Amino acid sequence: MSVEGSGPVKWRSAEVASPRLDGRVPVVVAEDIPYFPGADRFQTLSIYLPSTPETLKLVGTAAERLPAGPDSAVPRYHVHIHGGAWRDPQLTSASIEPTVAHAFSGPAQPIAAVASLNYRVSQFPTHPSLPYDAVKDNHSDPAREATHPDHVSDVLRGLALLRSFGLTDRSYILSGHSCGACIAFQAILQAPLHHGLDLPDAPCPAALLGLNGLYALPELTDGLGDSHEHLREEYRTLLSHAFSADPKTWDAASPAHFDPADIARRIREGRAPRLVVLDQSPEDQLVPMNQRERFTAQLGRVDGLRLVEGHRCGGGHAAPWERGDMIWESVQDILRPLSAQA
Repeated sequence: MSVEGSGPVKWRSAEVASPRLDGRVPVVVAEDIPYFPGADRFQTLSIYLPSTPETLKLVGTAAERLPAGPDSAVPRYHVHIHGGAWRDPQLTSASIEPTVAHAFSGPAQPIAAVASLNYRVSQFPTHPSLPYDAVKDNHSDPAREATHPDHVSDVLRGLALLRSFGLTDRSYILSGHSCGACIAFQAILQAPLHHGLDLPDAPCPAALLGLNGLYALPELTDGLGDSHEHLREEYRTLLSHAFSADPKTWDAASPAHFDPADIARRIREGRAPRLVVLDQSPEDQLVPMNQRERFTAQLGRVDGLRLVEGHRCGGGHAAPWERGDMIWESVQDILRPLSAQA
């Protein structure tokens, strides 16, 4: 797919790196593929492949298909949604590259491709280097004026494009970090119509992985706990830009407040996975542990769901994507039991 007036995005050779690895890792990548003609700069996704004799043959050709991968019931793709408090224009799909470096650094790669999705972001008047306020700045940038459910809509449209590339039900693991975890669960655990979206369901992932996620939105201003109480007004501001100033909209959008019966029905219908992994760093300076605890309590009431507590996340809030090894080890933790069952 290409933006109107330009050619298709092509595969190219590149290198990615992680601070936890010595040296750079070669990959084949197609960057910033638009979801649809006329998409803006954040309605895009990138796909990374291991550098092999077969994938190198793709270099210079249009990126229009995912590699087939091994013929098995085990997920062969990893799709990720980045964080950034719904509003940071500098945190993009490229933030997955340290994870990609770990995924493709060994002699054998259990994943055939990693896809990373961008989405339109909300206004951020106090951004330290790129502040944006449509009224005060007296101009419009639709890519930075998203309000719920725009973020979910973009992710669903990105997943729809990946479906046209070969993504199928249970062929992938869907992960999200921070607000990206919230968006991932919003997109999968409820039907698009729940968010007022006239869009098809996404392909059903084999598992959902949330890392340092935001799940109970009203509690981010009324229930942070002593350790994070100082962030109350910052959360109130960012939620007002991303969802509106009405806390009732935060409640309806919160994955931790979704009806367990609705989720169970989607699992029975094959629209939501039976496996969810939630991982939260105890040292996270931005997200309190009670976000995961509240979501865990709600998901524990969902019939037919296997809920697993991850143990890979540590350090500060951004550590999972900055280091890469935490996300990749979490994906491997999911793949191992699925491989044993196949």
